[in-house]
Amino acid sequence: MNGFASLRAFLRHSLLGRAGFAAAALLVLAAVLAPWIAPADPSAQNLPARLSPPDRSHWMGTDELGRDVASRVLHGARVSLFVAVSVVCGCGLTGLAIGALAGYAGGWLDRFTNVILINTFLAFPGVLLAIAFAAFLGPGI
Repeated sequence: MNGFASLRAFLRHSLLGRAGFAAAALLVLAAVLAPWIAPADPSAQNLPARLSPPDRSHWMGTDELGRDVASRVLHGARVSLFVAVSVVCGCGLTGLAIGALAGYAGGWLDRFTNVILINTFLAFPGVLLAIAFAAFLGPGI
C-alpha cells in the first residue's frame, strides 16, 4: 500500500482525520488566497476605528492601531506556512545529507553521528530546544 492509499484509507475511516485534514486544507487555501480575500490592507492604520468590534467591514474587528485583524491573520498565515515548509524542507535535506554521509562512510563517523549527535538532541525536550533556538535567533524571521 503506497502513502496516498493509506492516507485515503485513514481519511475514509476516521472522522477526526477528516476534520483535521479539512482544517489544514482550509488554512492553506486561505493563506494562498489571502491577497484576494483579505478585506483590507493588513498594515493600513485607521486610528479612529481602533479596537472596534467585528462588523461588515472588519470581520474580526480592529486592533489598537485600527488595523484589520482578519487581514493580519490571513497574511500572517502566509508567513507561518512559508516558514514551516522551509524549516521542514531544510531539516529534511540536512538530515538526509548527514545520514547518507554517516551511512556511506561508516566507522567512527557513523558512531559519532548516532551516539553523540543524535542522542544529544534526543536528550533535550523539544520545547527546551525550541526556546534555545528562538533565543539564539532573536525576534523576527
